[in-house]
Amino acid sequence: MLYIFTGTESFTELDLAGLWPLLSEQRAKRVDKYRYFKDRKLSALAYILLRYALIQEKGIDEKVEFEFGPYGKPFVKGMPELQFSLSHSTEGVVCALASSPVGVDIADIDPANLDCIKSAMHPSEQHAIKSSNDKARTFARFWSMKESFLKYTGTGIDNNIASLDFSDYDENLFDYRLAKMQVVDSEKSVITAYCAELLPVNILTKIDLFDFLIGEPRNAKLALA
Repeated sequence: MLYIFTGTESFTELDLAGLWPLLSEQRAKRVDKYRYFKDRKLSALAYILLRYALIQEKGIDEKVEFEFGPYGKPFVKGMPELQFSLSHSTEGVVCALASSPVGVDIADIDPANLDCIKSAMHPSEQHAIKSSNDKARTFARFWSMKESFLKYTGTGIDNNIASLDFSDYDENLFDYRLAKMQVVDSEKSVITAYCAELLPVNILTKIDLFDFLIGEPRNAKLALA
C-alpha cells in the first residue's frame, strides 16, 4: 500500500512531542541531528508512517531499526524480507510497503527546481517541460519518476539521472521495464511509486496518525514503551 501524509504544514512541535515515544533510539538520534524543526518533523514523520504501515499490514508493532545498502537504501534490521520505501519533501511524507521491491518519491511543485533542468533532465524531458503549461509540475513529475525508479534499484541518485527519459509517458499508471509506474498528483506535489504490483493509496491526516498510533489506552494499537 502507498501511504501519503501531506499535512506537514499543520504539524507542530507539540505534535512531534506527542509522537516522539514511537521513534526508535536510532531514528530519534537522527532526528535530533537536524537543526531546523521543518527537517526534524519530516524525518520523524517518515518513520512514523512506516510504523503505521507495518502495524496495519503486518501486525508489527516494534520500534524497528534500519541497516543500509551500499548506496544508502534502508532495510529493516532482522527483517530483510520487508519491502518498503520512504520519501519526504517540504509538502509531504510518503511510505510504500509491498510484497516485492518498491521505490517511492514525493517531489514538490516548486519553480525554483527548474534551475536543475539541464543537469537532471533528458533533452526530451527538457523539451517537454519548456512546452508545458505547468513547467514546475511537469518537472516534479519527471523527477519523482526518476527517484522512485532509482530507489527501486537501490542505486540512488547518480550522474546518470539525466539518461532516464520519461517524456513519452503522460499517463498516471503505466508499465515501465519490469514493473509499474504509479503517479499520484496532489495540489503541491507529485508522488510516484514504482513496483511490480499496483499499490492501493491511503491518504492520511494527522488525526488518523494520532488515533491509530496512540489513541486511548483501551483502544491503543501499539505499546509506547
